[in-house]
Amino acid sequence: MSVQLEGRVRRRRRIDGPRNPLVALAIALPVAALLAFAFGGWSQFETQATSVVQLMGR
Repeated sequence: MSVQLEGRVRRRRRIDGPRNPLVALAIALPVAALLAFAFGGWSQFETQATSVVQLMGR
């Protein structure tokens, strides 16, 4: 048995041209932060950032 939907079928608009990189960044950063927090990568990030700051301070 098949079900038919009445009315128009909605389709996604196709966006021509490049997308704004800030939109991609706004989507990716919260996901990356959540994964880093969930898997303990945040402390590793702090360690690396501290090392870089110390190298720049010399």
